[in-house]
Amino acid sequence: MNKMMKALSPLLLLSTTLRHVTAANQVYQVIHPSFDGSFGDAVIFSDQPDQAAGGSDLIVGCNNNNQCARSLLHFTVDDLPDDAIVTDVQMTLLPAASVAEEDPSMTLDLHQVTSPWSRTTDSIPDGERDTWVESLAGTAATDGDVTWKYAIYPETEWTTQGGDVKSEVLTSVESKGWGGRASPLFFPTTDAFENLVQEWIAGTTPNYGVLVKRSDSPEDPSDNRLRILFHEQSGNKDYRSPKLLITYTSESQPEQQPSPPSGPGILLPGEPTRAPITPSPTPEPACPLSATGVEIFTGTSSQHASIFKGKGDLSQDSGAFGVGIVHSGEILRGLLKFPVDSIPTGSTIECAEIILKTTGPCGPCKGLVDVEMHRITSGWATTGTNDFLPQQQPLLYQVELQGAGANTGDVTWTHSAYDAANSDSGGTKWGTEGGDVDPAVLSMEVDNEHGQHKFPSTPGFVAAIQGFVDGSIDNHGFLFKTDESDEYVALKAEENTYKDYDTAYRLFKGEDEESEADRPLLVIHYTLPVIAMDDSQPETKEPQEPQAKSPAVISASPYGFTIVAMAIASALLSHYF
Repeated sequence: MNKMMKALSPLLLLSTTLRHVTAANQVYQVIHPSFDGSFGDAVIFSDQPDQAAGGSDLIVGCNNNNQCARSLLHFTVDDLPDDAIVTDVQMTLLPAASVAEEDPSMTLDLHQVTSPWSRTTDSIPDGERDTWVESLAGTAATDGDVTWKYAIYPETEWTTQGGDVKSEVLTSVESKGWGGRASPLFFPTTDAFENLVQEWIAGTTPNYGVLVKRSDSPEDPSDNRLRILFHEQSGNKDYRSPKLLITYTSESQPEQQPSPPSGPGILLPGEPTRAPITPSPTPEPACPLSATGVEIFTGTSSQHASIFKGKGDLSQDSGAFGVGIVHSGEILRGLLKFPVDSIPTGSTIECAEIILKTTGPCGPCKGLVDVEMHRITSGWATTGTNDFLPQQQPLLYQVELQGAGANTGDVTWTHSAYDAANSDSGGTKWGTEGGDVDPAVLSMEVDNEHGQHKFPSTPGFVAAIQGFVDGSIDNHGFLFKTDESDEYVALKAEENTYKDYDTAYRLFKGEDEESEADRPLLVIHYTLPVIAMDDSQPETKEPQEPQAKSPAVISASPYGFTIVAMAIASALLSHYF
């Protein structure tokens, strides 16, 4: 037995170690090539051995003029703990120039650089990005630049022109043409890629970064497949910049570490690995569906629309509805109506909450927004026929959230019911352009849930629903808007610099959403009305023997209590005497 245990002990130790590693926290780190200690990124040109480009977009491949380029990137891993065990590593590059869908695809290979290099940010290619397909060149190298010939100009040459790299391909990604907005390119994890990063962390292999080149080696200048990619100095670098995405475990630092300057939560759309950070506490529902002791009403909206500030001939009442500041300072307001007729008249409203689901393809361009809710005070109409107009490229789809031409019967900024045949004097106009609303803010959006936003219960919200149920207030629904002052618009423009889209808006799903779970939801808690007894004197009847009767609802009227009490007393007396 002892011999068997001795033989098995290494396996048991290994099993214990593996269990420990598996159970360790997965720490996620996003590294940009602009962090302190990094060489950054740069482009080198095959036909321009003394030309440099360290301050502009990355370029990989060859153009129509037989000019080829490669790109170098360096990511420092010095801030990672020494005992980090890498479990996943990827690199992302975001295309900066479009490629037609019908154009041939191109494979980009990643290689380990084996010699030190440097760059300055003073050198940029001549001309604009859209001219590089025909004419590709950098500027004259200055001291410290990297070029096709020099690793560090003008003192240190590459051993092999075009960069000293290992021939082994660490990882590759295929880049196809696309229509619309470009998706990031992901260089997936491989054993070779993980091992290299692990060696960088341990210090057993010098970290001189990586080189990206087209997969044919050497590149065929007559093959004009070319890709232009955002670099580390691009505006809004948290979104556009190249990134190294590392997941690792660490005994010494098991907790999630920040990724300066903006933390691991800043991710490219579509990244498969989300940072395992602790999210902000999700606010509990103001009106939980599991509540007891009350009746619970749930229902979706019957109509919705977006109206566009100053645009009396535009409407949108199909699909999603927008609220807030969209591109170029356009202002949108959203309208939504919920029928509550099924709640019995006389019921007492205890709680009211609206839950909306968001949609839209462009996360970064939306910006931060504060949405407020008001009660609409006059009727409005929809035809359910107008959706947002698709945007022409290269605009991002729906960024501007343009409406469609209003039909007769549609709500617009100027009309609660538009007349397309007579827009000047026909139809029904709002008393106030932008919608007739009570100025009181009934509720404000709770904004820290991904994809779902609550407008929680308030006394004003409850009072509005109570009026709808009692009939004392006409139910014309609610209007959703943001602060629309010049100061607020300027503030949001400063906050959101994504591709100069000075935006702050929400795009909410409507009742025509295919999935019922994604439609607008109104939740109401209420108590049923108390049925009052008739306080008039009962008719005189012949005495009868007392018998068991069904329970009755007793009115809160003092006269009702008196009459019932006298009746009970009389029955008891007649029975016993």
